[in-house]
Order: sequence, then structure tokens, then C-alpha cells
Amino acid sequence: MNIDFYEESNLYWGIGAHGRKKKLTAPQTVNVYENGPKISDDTVATWENNTRTMQYWLKHLQDIFHYPKIDFIWFTADSSQFDIDDITEVFGSANQVWISDTGCYAFNQMILQNFLPVEKIIIKPANFQNAKIPGKILMQNFDFLDIDNGLEGPTSITLDELLLINSKKSYIGFFRISAKQINKFIKLWQRGSNSRMEYLGIDCTNVNEDDNEVIMEGISHQVIPADQRRRFKPAECGIPEVIEGGIDVSRRDGVKATILFRGRQFPAVEMVVWFDHCVMES
Repeated sequence: MNIDFYEESNLYWGIGAHGRKKKLTAPQTVNVYENGPKISDDTVATWENNTRTMQYWLKHLQDIFHYPKIDFIWFTADSSQFDIDDITEVFGSANQVWISDTGCYAFNQMILQNFLPVEKIIIKPANFQNAKIPGKILMQNFDFLDIDNGLEGPTSITLDELLLINSKKSYIGFFRISAKQINKFIKLWQRGSNSRMEYLGIDCTNVNEDDNEVIMEGISHQVIPADQRRRFKPAECGIPEVIEGGIDVSRRDGVKATILFRGRQFPAVEMVVWFDHCVMES
């Protein structure tokens, strides 16, 4: 079921603290789309001349489904037309914020100012005017940080930027980083950097299978047989993952991690850290 508000493009405009923006006044039309087993079974119901506020609708739906939380807010195309103060007032906080193509760098900054801290965030370099994720964002204590460059084209991430990341679980998608920088990152992790990290996944656009030896050069390690299966459960995710084989390394305090090399559209390097709460009995 989908419930759509504010679909009329020429309504709701007003003056707020940030200039002429769409205001979250009572939505004039509310469309409820119910999806059936087949497309032909889909139905839609429409309320017109609605006088109930957006706050009312949100509370009403939360009460019906006995779910007071907001799992995530997705800011996408034309989101910047709306008044960020109204959005914050109506929806308050959320567990996850996803900033997509809003069309406005300044609006993206206001999203971060109004909604951080959050547990999870999905962002990309194109959200920022210089196409770089600010260090103050990388340093946040997220449970999950997703930086997916996607179809924007590969860009670089530096070793210094990786070392700033303070999230438990991080995914870095479609970035250029050298095998030598990954090697240095693992060595620095062994010395105590990125101490909160439970999982790091990097889709590398310029690393291939032949670079595996470069990545592990000078690192004491143990190769785990490919048929050995271990169950891993990061804190932010209730679904355990099965880790097959890999290369085990240890931090100076005894905590172990497994390095995995995956063959996908782009080669991927993953690192899972075996904290006690991440280990599940096989």
C-alpha cells in the first residue's frame, strides 16, 4: 500500500525562513494505492478537499499499524522545493536518512543539520558541491554508513578518508582506491584505528584479483579454507551472514578480522571484525 500526499505541483507554496518553499499545510488530496496480486487488481482511493494536517495523518497511520517509529526518510527529486523546517516539525527524527538527488546542495546541508545524529545514513559525493563527503560526516558514530557513488561515475576515496570513518558498518560503492592504500588501512587497523568498525565493504573500480597479494603484503595472516563457513552478525543488522573462507588477520588487542575478496561487476574487498557480539555459533 502506498499513500501519496502533496502531488499537486502548483499548490502549497508559501514564504518561510528559507524563502519561497512548499509548506506542509493540510494536503488537499490524499491518494491511497493498494497493490493486488496482479496489476489489474490494483485499486486507488482518493480523498479530496482534505482538511486534516500532515501531523494528523502521520499519527493516524502510526496508531493504525502500532508503529510509532519512522524507519527512514528519503529525500529525492524535488525535495528541495519543501520547507526543511516544516519537514523537521512534522516528522521529527528518523532511524535512517537517505539523501538522493534533491537538486540543491544547500538543502542537503540543511537536511544534515536538522536530522543528524541518526543511526543510518545513505549519501553520495554528488550531494556536496565539491563532490567530497565532509570529514565531520565520516566521523559520526553511525551504525551504518552507505556512500554509494552509483551511476555518477567512479571517484577516489583516500586512505585518510577511510581512517576518519567511525561507523560500525560501512559500504563504499564504486570508488577508486589503490591496493597499497587498502594494505596500509589494514595495517593501521591492526594498530588500533577504526576501533568501532564491524564491517567495511568497498567496491573498487581499479583493483583486480591480481592485487590480492599487494593488499596482504607484510601482513601476518591465516588463509581459511573456502569450505569453512562462519556466521557473522553485525550489531546494526538482525540477519546473520555466512562467511565462507577468507583471510584472517588480528589486531594488537587480539580481535580478529576476516578479509574477503569478491568477484562482482567491480572487484570488492570486504572486512568483517569478529567482536564477541558479532560471532554466532555455526
